[in-house]
Amino acid sequence: MAGKGRASLFIALASILSALTAVLTYFPGLALPSPTGGYTHVGDTIIYVSALLFGPWMGLVVGLVGPVIADFLVGYPRWYVTLVAHGLQGFIAGYGAGKKFKTQLVLMVAAGLVMSFTYFVVNVYVKGLGPALVSLARDIFGQTLVSIVLASLLLKALEKAPAVKRAQELLRK
Repeated sequence: MAGKGRASLFIALASILSALTAVLTYFPGLALPSPTGGYTHVGDTIIYVSALLFGPWMGLVVGLVGPVIADFLVGYPRWYVTLVAHGLQGFIAGYGAGKKFKTQLVLMVAAGLVMSFTYFVVNVYVKGLGPALVSLARDIFGQTLVSIVLASLLLKALEKAPAVKRAQELLRK
């Protein structure tokens, strides 16, 4: 696929996956409030899936766009932290694309810890150590762990899907 076509496919996939991330991050009933003013959600699932199916750049874009859209929708004031936290999360996880599941799992955990500790550092400054520790535990066990489990379940099925295989092939050209 020529450069323009490949770029168009990347933008189309990034848009769809970012929108899905935003919905799963924002959707009322799925997002639970946090003691530091944030919220727990399963949107990270799509960041992981995007990164592991299409690589670090897709993970980065989906991690930047989807969660920030959700932050704007819910009025979360520290959206700029979301850019760093979830952008890095997607980029790091993306290095597991095409690798064995064990490697993917390690990279998802590492990416989730980077995301969680990015928020933790800011929360210590903004809310204090106590609420920041509660939020860190929530980020690691309530958001990262749940999203890793969901992404792992989805990933195996999606890797076999003909449309995903075709998109991966076209993006590699």
